[in-house]
Amino acid sequence: MNKAFKELLKVIKKYDVITIYGHINPDGDSFGSGLALRELLKTNFPDKKVYTIGAGLTQFYNRFGKYDEVSDDIIKQSLAIVLDCSEVERVSDQRVRLAKQIVKFDHHIENGPFFGIKYVDENAVACCQIMLEFALACKFKITKLAAELMYLGICTDSGRFRYAPTNAHTHRLIATLFDLGIETKSIFDILYISDEAFVKYQALLVSRFKRTEHNVIYCFADFPDYDQFGLKFEQISKNVNVIGNIRGCPIWVLFTRSKEGNIRVEFRSNGANVQEVAVKYGGGGHKCAAGARLIDQKDFSLCMKVVEDLDKVAAGIK
Repeated sequence: MNKAFKELLKVIKKYDVITIYGHINPDGDSFGSGLALRELLKTNFPDKKVYTIGAGLTQFYNRFGKYDEVSDDIIKQSLAIVLDCSEVERVSDQRVRLAKQIVKFDHHIENGPFFGIKYVDENAVACCQIMLEFALACKFKITKLAAELMYLGICTDSGRFRYAPTNAHTHRLIATLFDLGIETKSIFDILYISDEAFVKYQALLVSRFKRTEHNVIYCFADFPDYDQFGLKFEQISKNVNVIGNIRGCPIWVLFTRSKEGNIRVEFRSNGANVQEVAVKYGGGGHKCAAGARLIDQKDFSLCMKVVEDLDKVAAGIK
């Protein structure tokens, strides 16, 4: 077992109360790693009180369980474990700061120093991959539920095993999950099902996208665009790949504005480094998949500056 895993396991054993956190606007990896770690700790340390705190991805609740609701008093007694999130500022519940101690497991490029014990592996395709490696290193009992949650995170963050750094090690870990009895069809049924209104909204995005001089695809989505279909911001702000993978277009970006004027920016590429642009605008992520938030925006004028920066990146591609 590596040194960081040993230190983190030692800290986990020390606390009777543990609270687990992911990032704002959780994706499959944030959700999966948070609930998987809760299941792992409850299974292997039955005397501990373990809670995963967050909101979102309600479509998975019936299949996997849901987030916990806890009081400030519980958090104040707890060890806080941050997952899939490079900075405390991006944690979905800022009460994390009330905890006695904060540690983290992550696979994102760090934009600044983290003040607690941590394990960061930028070569892991998902935080759920790190959760599985940690569980195996600690010789934890892994239930079928924990295994399926980790599969969810690895599958979604790797783009169904299409994105780097998916490699042989990733697939060997997936084989381990199948050996534990996971059933994947019902997971994919949830991932691929769409409401009619959602499909119509995606068609709107496809009809709206534009292209820069150096073939960056970009699209703006404002509140009335999705409100007309009865959709909510939390449902539709993760649609960047609807306008992606167009031949000859190395970068694509989607800007989705909430009713309050906050814009979620989703960056994707097929090799170009978009993470640097995300960091410039207060975000972060990976080289080919990153995100940012632009707060209190009356229009998309700042977004055009983001597009211009991405066009410069695209211009430098050989």
